[in-house]
Order: sequence, then structure tokens, then C-alpha cells
Amino acid sequence: MSRGHVALTVLAFLLLSGTVCSLGAGKHRKFQSKPNPVSAMLEMKMEQRFVPGEVICKRKPGVPRFLSAEQISPLGFQTETRLTSGGEVIYRLAPTVMTTLSEKDKVDRTLAAVKAVQAMPDVEYAQPNYIRRVVSTTPNDPLYPQQWHYLTNGTGVGKSLGGISLPNVWDTDKGSPSVVVTVIDTGILPNHPDIVGSPNLLAGYDMISDPFISNDGDGRDPDPTDPGDAIAAGECGGGFPPVPEPNSWHGTHVSGTVGVGNTNNGIGVAGINWNVRVQPVRVLGKCGGTTSDIIDAIRWAAGLPVPGVPNNPTKARVINMSLGGEGACSTDPATQSAINDAFAQGVTVVVAAGNSQEDASLETPAGCNNVIAVAASDARGFLVARYSNFGPTVKIMAPGGDLQRDDNGDGNPDGVLSMISPADGTYAYYNGTSMAAPHVAGVAALLLASNPGLTPTQVLARLQSTALPRNSTQCPHPCGAGLLNAEGAVLGSNPPVSFSLTLAPSSLSLRRSGGSKTAVVTATVLESGTPKAGETVTFTADNTSIATVSPGSATTDSAGHAQATVTAQQKGDMQVHASAQGAGAQSSVHVPTLADWGIVLLALGPMLVYLWKRRRLRRRFGSTGSARS
Repeated sequence: MSRGHVALTVLAFLLLSGTVCSLGAGKHRKFQSKPNPVSAMLEMKMEQRFVPGEVICKRKPGVPRFLSAEQISPLGFQTETRLTSGGEVIYRLAPTVMTTLSEKDKVDRTLAAVKAVQAMPDVEYAQPNYIRRVVSTTPNDPLYPQQWHYLTNGTGVGKSLGGISLPNVWDTDKGSPSVVVTVIDTGILPNHPDIVGSPNLLAGYDMISDPFISNDGDGRDPDPTDPGDAIAAGECGGGFPPVPEPNSWHGTHVSGTVGVGNTNNGIGVAGINWNVRVQPVRVLGKCGGTTSDIIDAIRWAAGLPVPGVPNNPTKARVINMSLGGEGACSTDPATQSAINDAFAQGVTVVVAAGNSQEDASLETPAGCNNVIAVAASDARGFLVARYSNFGPTVKIMAPGGDLQRDDNGDGNPDGVLSMISPADGTYAYYNGTSMAAPHVAGVAALLLASNPGLTPTQVLARLQSTALPRNSTQCPHPCGAGLLNAEGAVLGSNPPVSFSLTLAPSSLSLRRSGGSKTAVVTATVLESGTPKAGETVTFTADNTSIATVSPGSATTDSAGHAQATVTAQQKGDMQVHASAQGAGAQSSVHVPTLADWGIVLLALGPMLVYLWKRRRLRRRFGSTGSARS
């Protein structure tokens, strides 16, 4: 395949977004004031792309697998074909046809061929060969304190509102080497200092069939080492990419979260699983990766046969795919078919929801059936609205990070910290739904370590039933069952309850006599985002000589409301406080002096004079202001 051909195949949405910040081994590098080139690459979203001249065809049961010569000849297909793991056949338009066409005409000719094949009565489905891209006990690892996404959910020392509560899980469950998590991505960096010698790294496979995409000099082979996916501006053809893209080392970053490295080794970062087998499978390289390679990777990971590739001796229990592209899953039945086959083998398939700020059903594989599509949350436990996809197809939310925030105030961007190439800093903060998905895959592996008999449906049910509920402020769009809760999922404990109290209005002004001497303040109590009835709220005044509050306590109604009356006593400023279960809120109260009212009257003086004169004129001339007859 030529570089120009590959360019047209790129489906350029990347499931990472935001600035990428690198760290040396235990030492900070200076963060760049401008977005890192990786961030520009990872935030790109472009139109749907596919391999020009290639058509994936699946015929109906009971008929020969291959189209006849009479069927393919008028379309200009080569006689040489390739078979996928799902029984689909990949047909290619002859080079003599394609080389004479412009880039646009190549695309149009391919779509016309897909349409013609789909119209054949004995064809189950036909589609382009789409390109997908990256979407991108306390351990003693020195960078673990910066991994806010692992901490116990809550506030206080050693906790994070965006954490998934792993420390208590690690007391009893650190994972198991009998659980295999296959990371279908850009491959792995086996010589990373946090991976060297790790028993968690399992032999994988390079499933990229095109040498240009693979960037390692050949096609498919047993070596999933990531040689890098950097590309020059326009190298993929058709003007893509508009600017150079550096190496992402995306697969290593994702695998590091699952637990490919040596957690608790005093080096670098921690992984969710201390014991697990992470199996890297390369499908993404320069300019992305193709549907045909991805579907073969899915089936191979699930222990199913793939033509021309040795069978996988270590079948996955969990597959993580932090990749995807534009287009509903209904336009890519080959991908849905491969996912269905893996699901039938008992494999839990976790995918990134996408970073397009849209309904995840509009992208693949996030919109496919039998997957756990994961949205991204920040360090507050909020949906990252600036990039994360959402919607009914999202099953759960997990930490994806937001490099534009520092809500925990540690001086670092609130990204997800994991491994990259030593040449690029060894560790880096990334953000995106690509980072959220491996949190779910990693917790699913912990769950299977202690409950190996669970089916994919039961794994999802356990994750969802124990998730931390989110309210409309935390998730302004549907984000699934809530925030991933490792402690609840693995240990079976109930999710922590979030409790909030507000007091309105936040400020009032009262008079010592006449109107507005009193005012009502309303406390609102929410439990996990839901109004809580029957809660006792205590009201106090910090200076009763200025204003008093009554009653001293009240019980919330069905709307979570409790009220009290504030009464002015003398001039001054004070605060009214409301408290319940350790939560508190306050309203400021101002009782003005007579001078204050004098200023008000002075300001109103001209208006009062005007109104008095107008009234006299009406009496003299009538209500219309005209002279009487």
C-alpha cells in the first residue's frame, strides 16, 4: 500500500486529548506553556477514512465463501484475496485501476464497489476496510502519590474525589497471573525500566499486515514491540496530517494502567493489578490501523483461529481497545461480528467512548453491542465535558483526566500518569477516554482474579451496580451507571455516600423596623445527588445581637429542604450557619444603619419629586396630559 493510500485510510479521531506532560524517573520536567505536539495529534478529529480499493465482504450461509469470477470481474477486483478470522474476504481493486485515479476518485470508486457488492443477493454484508486510531496495600512506587485516579474516593489526606478506591482492594486482591488482559493498541515498550523483568508482560503479536503502517520493516509477526507511530505532515496522503505527529507510545501508557509493569518495585508508577498477564497486540501504527487487522486481533485474543497466524495459547479474559473512529457500529458489521465472537468466548470487551463531545453511539467500537464503553472523568469525579463522549451506550465512567485543571492542588496537571518511552520522559500525564478504559479493564481483571467464573454480563453488572452515582452537575450528559468503584466491585462493599448541604439565599439585607425585618433561609440537603428527607439541619447565628435565627433546628422535607427565619436586631453584619452530618453552609446578613437608609432616600428624592409633580399635572389637565375641552 502506498503512503498516499494509507493517508486516505486514516480515520483520524484519537481517543486521547489535551496537553501531554512528561516526567523523568522520579523527577519533574518543566511543563510546556504551549500544547505538546502529541496533544495536537491526540485532539484531532477528522472525517471517516478507510483503505482505498479494499472491500470486506461476508457472504450468506450456504453459499461459497468467495465471489465468483463473473461477480468480481466487472468491479475491477484482483483475483488475489485475503481471508479474515471471521470468514470475511478482503477484495482489492486492481492497481491498474487505482493508480489512474485521483485521491477523491479512489474514495468514490471504493464506495461504489462496496455498494455494488452489498447489492448482491447472496452477500450478508459488505463494507470498507476502515482505519481506526488511538483515541490515546499502598505501593512504594515513588510516583504513586501523583496517581490521584487510584486513591480512595473522598476528601482528606490520601483521598481523591475522582479516585476509584484501590488501596483497600489491594489489601486482599492484587490480581492474578491466571487472568490475561489483551491490550489491542500500538504495542509495547518491553525495555521500559518499569517493565524490564516484569512477569506481567505476556508474549503478544504484531497483527499489522501493511509494512508502512507497521513501521518495523515487515507485516505480521510475533513481535508486538512498538517502534513508534510518528508521521511527518502530509505523510499519510491527502494532506493528512496537517502537522507532524510525534510518537504516542499509546499502548505502553494504556498497559501501564492495567498493570504491565512491576508495581511495588520502588520505581516509577503503580498499576491497577500487581499480578496479571498483559498481552500486547499491535494493530495501530503509522496513520492508524485497519478494520481487518483489528477484527483479527480481537478473535486472536479470544483464542479463535486467524488465517496465517499461530493460535493464541493464552486466551484473554479481558480485551481493552482504546481506539475507534467516526461512524456508527452498524456501518462496520465486521467489527461487531468479531466482538460478538469474543463475547461468546466469555471475553469482557472494554472500549473507550471517544473524545468527540458527542453521543458515543456515533462512533465505533464505542457504539457496538457487547462492549463496555467508558466515558472519562476528572479529579473531581465529573464528566470531562470538554472532550468525553456520552450517551445511552456509555456503560460507566472512569478517570480519564483533564490536563487543563489542577483540582487537587498538587501543582501537576490532572492527567492520568503512566509509562511512555524513556527517550520521551519515561512517564507522562495523558488524558482522554483512552485512559479511562484501562481503569475499567484493570478493575475487571481484579474482579475476575477473585471471581473467575463471572461472565462478561456479570462483570458489567457488578461494575455498574457498585458505581458511585453522579448527579446532573457531575454528569451534565448521560455517563452510564456512575464513577468506577473498585472497592465496591471487588470487595462487594456499598459505594461511599456523597453528602452536600447548601443555604440560600447566600446574602440578605434586613431592616430593624418596618418591612424586611425578617427573611427566610432554605437549607438543601442532597445524598449522592438526591434530595434527602428526614435529615436534621442545625441553624446558628454567629452574632445574635445583630440578627437571630429560629428555629435552632429543622427537619428536611421530601425535597431535601429545611427552613429558618432570620430576624434583624441592630445594625451590623453577621452570618447564619446551617450544618448537618459535618457539612456546612452559610449566608451573610447585613442590617443597615439609618445613614444607609438616608442615602437610599437621598437617591430616591428626585424620583419622588418627579412623581409628585406628575400627579399634580394629572389633576390639572387630566389623565392623558392634554387640556380639557
